[in-house]
Amino acid sequence: MNKIKDKTMKEFLENNAYFVDFFNAYFFDGERVLKPENCMELDSEMNDSNMDIEKHVDVIRKYNDGNLYSAFVIENQSCVDMSMVVRAAAYEFVAYDRMLKKLKKNKAKEKLPMVHILVFYTGERPWNAANKLSQLVDVDERFESYFHDYQMNLIEITGNTSYNFNEEDVHNLFYICRSIYDQSIYEGKSNSFGFVKSSVLKVVKTLTDVEWLDLEE
Repeated sequence: MNKIKDKTMKEFLENNAYFVDFFNAYFFDGERVLKPENCMELDSEMNDSNMDIEKHVDVIRKYNDGNLYSAFVIENQSCVDMSMVVRAAAYEFVAYDRMLKKLKKNKAKEKLPMVHILVFYTGERPWNAANKLSQLVDVDERFESYFHDYQMNLIEITGNTSYNFNEEDVHNLFYICRSIYDQSIYEGKSNSFGFVKSSVLKVVKTLTDVEWLDLEE
């Protein structure tokens, strides 16, 4: 992802209220199941010498509300990437491997918490790359029953799906970008936005590369 766009979105998503809003919209249709106060920071480095991985995920949080104990990750993507489904799978299993090593050090005999990775695609072009491993791999039918498919969780601004965001800033960011991409903002059709913070407009301008957006308004 473009480094400037990556940095801007990372700063936006480090707000725990915004962070959990994406997962509530994706997994729970907007129901406030995940609460920001239950998020804790985790090391975003996903380096693994054995797997030749030397990259960090964008934003990762440990979540524990007494009933649900999981790790949640958002990876930003500004352009279509054929390798994204493989990268997401690699990050997920490196995370499990890291947690397993910590359990071994503590000599604990318990199951690992789930890892949930959500790819947030902010580009203008529709996502036309694989979002599950079977779309990328030529699976021989003789081995089909043994093939372990991987489904990538993907939110894309240009997609047809409508997401129920609770945070006004997240809603405005997502749907202003969409209305710029589909041109509806120029046709006076986008009237579902209330007060929009200049900080949100800054993110919109960075993601969409529009020059006309006045951050002072």
